[in-house]
Amino acid sequence: MLVSCTTTRWVVTEQNAVDESVEPRVILEQQVFVLENPPSVDNPVAGFQLYQVKDLEYIERVKVERNVQQYKPKWGFVLLGLTGAAISAVAANSNLVFTNASTTQKLGLNLTAGIIGVLSFTNLQPSGDPIQSGETKLMRQSGSEVVRDSSRVQPSDTVFADVSVRLNDEELFSQTEVPVEEGVLELNLGSFSEEVNGRIDESSEIEVSLNQSEYQNLFSFPITQFLAPYVKINSLVVSLRSTPEEEDLNVMTEVGQGSFLELVENSSDDYYRVVYEGEEYFVQKDEGSIEWLSTAESGSALVFEFADLPFGEIDVEHSMPVLKPNNPADRGLVLSNGFDNDVGQRQYLSRDHQLFETYLKTSLRLRENQVEKITSEDLLPGLSEVPGMNQDGSLYVYLSGFAEVREEEDQSEIYLISDGKNGVKRTALNEIIEDLKRIEPDALFLFIDLDYTGQIDSNSNGFARNGSSGLLQRTANRLVRDLPNSAVVFSNRPGQQSSLYTGIIDGNKRHSIFNYFLGEAIQQRRTRISDLVNHLDRNVDYMSRRLHDLPQEVQAFGNLNLNLAR
Repeated sequence: MLVSCTTTRWVVTEQNAVDESVEPRVILEQQVFVLENPPSVDNPVAGFQLYQVKDLEYIERVKVERNVQQYKPKWGFVLLGLTGAAISAVAANSNLVFTNASTTQKLGLNLTAGIIGVLSFTNLQPSGDPIQSGETKLMRQSGSEVVRDSSRVQPSDTVFADVSVRLNDEELFSQTEVPVEEGVLELNLGSFSEEVNGRIDESSEIEVSLNQSEYQNLFSFPITQFLAPYVKINSLVVSLRSTPEEEDLNVMTEVGQGSFLELVENSSDDYYRVVYEGEEYFVQKDEGSIEWLSTAESGSALVFEFADLPFGEIDVEHSMPVLKPNNPADRGLVLSNGFDNDVGQRQYLSRDHQLFETYLKTSLRLRENQVEKITSEDLLPGLSEVPGMNQDGSLYVYLSGFAEVREEEDQSEIYLISDGKNGVKRTALNEIIEDLKRIEPDALFLFIDLDYTGQIDSNSNGFARNGSSGLLQRTANRLVRDLPNSAVVFSNRPGQQSSLYTGIIDGNKRHSIFNYFLGEAIQQRRTRISDLVNHLDRNVDYMSRRLHDLPQEVQAFGNLNLNLAR
């Protein structure tokens, strides 16, 4: 009565189970940019993160699991079977059912009784739920699955991407080889507000293309996502009205030309609905125009952060060779009108001076008391106090600041120009040269690194006759005629800028291009002026055009056989 048994069987638990024992097949691998920081009106900088994306194909198989099942007899069926077996046995071995049963009949009835009795115990029913053994295995292949795996790219080496920004198929911005530092690229969409104004409405979209290697990533940004419409006041004085009607009683206040008012509604044919100091007013449409602006301060299109590096970290600021022993008769002068000058501001000017002084003291072995710095809006008083050298020793001069070309007595001349607390002050470069001649060194090395302001009249008689090169030649001759052992090197021609060595391509060298390669030439022991000038010729103009698309042609005059380390 207590008969029971257990059996095991394999049961399908999953038709498409991934076979992890087999390496997946890579069917696609690429790097893509993902927009992680969408732009907004308050912060129009879109932040993109570079991801490594792989499409992996995994094999799928049928998964089965072994289950253990207990069974027990069906007691009703057992009772019925035993009853039938008993009747068959009684019929075979007594005369109660059959009289005079033959031997064959008795044998058949006994066999029937045995078979029925045995079969009554083989018809079992499950007892309880199946017990899961945890043993599984994968059978035949049932298919495949493609899984996309992505991870942030944080390369140790900087990767580059080509950036393009377009509006209505017109290119607004394009830059190749933009560095992607640690897989992050930021783009200030608000910086394009001036370029797109007048050509956009609420339905316009900006398209951004980021190409990295052979992969292209396209993004589309509605104008309303990062710019807000404002009404720019074009008339001298405009009335702000409480109602869209031209009446004297509804004039609440007045605003001046150039004001910007946030636009609320533009559905009327005659009036803009604007916000001013938290209140809504109406402005006539013929007195203003719509411009799209970002509430954040606009900056450059690409956003890069340059870490603050102390002096000595740039490559030309260290590893300076010693080129000569100290000569007590040598002197160094640093002259500049570039500080506290409203004419302009030149970044890294102090660092340029520090670099020149460091090379004087390290490579040319000048002591602290042999180097003098004169920085003021009028250089002549300080220069007149420099004692004479009586044709003994070398004089190294670096002149920087702002200048302009003026027509004086039908001849173009270069003037240093300062605009400070005492007003505008102009000093002729020829006067500075005369003071340098008065010092009477045995040899004079003059490096002139000026930014020219204003427009140069190339049609003036003097300039048209000689050109910028002739003007520099004539200026240098005033020195060279009286001091044959002198060389004058100009960082650029009049009308050209002395550009900074900073850009998204080559990073920030924190010096003017001229001063950087001047230091590099000395660092490489190119001390003969002809060799030094050749180094400047090969690099300064090329780098200025490469970084800023501006020419900067170095000009040199005088005795180019002189040696800085003489």
